[in-house]
Amino acid sequence: MIAHHAIRRQLGAYLDEELRPEEAAEVRAHLAACAACAADLEELRATRALLRQLPPPPVPEGFLDELRARLRAEGTGRRTWWPPVLVARPAVLVAAVVAVLILVGLPVARGRLERLRAAEVGPDLFVRQYVSTAVTDPLVDRAFLGLLVTDANLRLIGEDPRAVGGSR
Repeated sequence: MIAHHAIRRQLGAYLDEELRPEEAAEVRAHLAACAACAADLEELRATRALLRQLPPPPVPEGFLDELRARLRAEGTGRRTWWPPVLVARPAVLVAAVVAVLILVGLPVARGRLERLRAAEVGPDLFVRQYVSTAVTDPLVDRAFLGLLVTDANLRLIGEDPRAVGGSR
C-alpha cells in the first residue's frame, strides 16, 4: 500500500488519468478511506475547471511575422546529418547509395564466387597437387617432416618405430 504523502503527490496524475491501472486503483481505495485526500482531489478539480474557463492569452500583434522572419534568418532550425547537396537533390543521393552498394557488394560477391569455384574443384585437384609436390620435395610438408624426425629420434635411442606405433 502506498503511503499517504505519496498518494497526495499522485492526485494530479490521477486526475489527468496518467497513472497505471494498479496505481489508480490504490489511489481510489485511499480516497475512499481518507477524507483529506478526497477534499484535495476536489480542490484540484475545481482549480482545473476555473483554469479551463480562462480565455487564452492574446498573441501580441506582429508576433507571427516576427517569428517567421527569425526562422528564415536562422534557417529552419533543423540540423541535418546529410550534406545539403544530397538532401536537396535525391538523384545525387540515389547515385551515392548505388556507388556504395557496388563498392561493398562487388568484393563480397566476388569472394563468394571464388569459394564456389574452389568447392567445384573438389579434393581431387588438391590430392594431385600434394602428391606431385611431395614426390619432388618430400620435406616441404611439415607433418611429414615431423614424422621423419620422430622416427629418427626413436631409432637413435634404440626403439623400433614400428613397435611404438610409428610409420611403416
